[in-house]
Amino acid sequence: MKALRLSFSLMAGVAAVLAIAQDPQFSQFYAAAQYLNPALTGNTHQDRIALNYRLQWPGVQPGYETYMVAYDHRFSTVNCGMGGMVLRDKAGTSGLTFTTVALNYSYEARINYKRAVRGGLRIGYTMRGVDPSGYLFGDQVIRDNAAASIEPNLVEQVNYLDLGAGGMYYSEQFWGGISVNHLNKPNQSLMIDGTAPLAMRTSVNVGYRFPIDGRKLMKSERRMTVATHYKAQGKWDQLDIGFYIDNQRLSAGLWYRGLPGVKAYQPGYSNSDAVILMAGYETENQLRFTYSYDITISKLTMKSGGAHEISMIYEWPRKARNRKHKIVPCPKF
Repeated sequence: MKALRLSFSLMAGVAAVLAIAQDPQFSQFYAAAQYLNPALTGNTHQDRIALNYRLQWPGVQPGYETYMVAYDHRFSTVNCGMGGMVLRDKAGTSGLTFTTVALNYSYEARINYKRAVRGGLRIGYTMRGVDPSGYLFGDQVIRDNAAASIEPNLVEQVNYLDLGAGGMYYSEQFWGGISVNHLNKPNQSLMIDGTAPLAMRTSVNVGYRFPIDGRKLMKSERRMTVATHYKAQGKWDQLDIGFYIDNQRLSAGLWYRGLPGVKAYQPGYSNSDAVILMAGYETENQLRFTYSYDITISKLTMKSGGAHEISMIYEWPRKARNRKHKIVPCPKF
């Protein structure tokens, strides 16, 4: 009976972890444009391919790894963009993983030459699973530490449809956008007949860009961008705020993540997560490399190993057919 209670406790633990699961995040959020907001799909004159990798808390082996590859294209004659992305995340030692394949669509409505609004839609398909070999169930103990459980309660993989939408207003210097993910609140439970709806994730981002070399913005070679990114999912929320400077082909930035003085998840917890350092370089062929490092300032301390993140974005020119379809510059690393 004791072993049986242990088994059900482990199963309940799996369900609880899934119930409070949070989506992965990128410190370089604008380097993952389609993930940030489907309205940003095709927000460039050019074709674009982006690669993102994040290793969080490597000091807590094996850490949490997130990979993403995305491609998008702008159809300038019809003011729309289309793209696709593949996101894979692996969390901790228990083999909890998910892979999302998604298509994104956006449409731009011009207000005038310098201002526009965009709307976007996402349809995705997610495969979430767990490696049962990382758990020890009660029936295994009863059967002399058998290699595998015979209990039918755990499903090793669950698949579901995932929907999202977003909108954005932007000009040459200012932008603001909002996106909502998991609109259909799919059931992500890994237990037979279990229910664990995935909470909707809301993302709000605002930014302002200005020259710091005395020139007009569009002719400037040195610019500063101040930006914020607020995320909320279930009972969890967080704010990134900071800036980065573009100096010709070089870029550097500093960010802070947390909500101190606004919200504490428990008494005495300051709700400060990390300070983020960022540096990047763009080649003559429009290939951008960016590296960032999260310095943990929460109670987890630097024993966590912080977080490493790398992004590579390549844009290749397409000959413009008509100047009137030139787009308003949009936020990006």
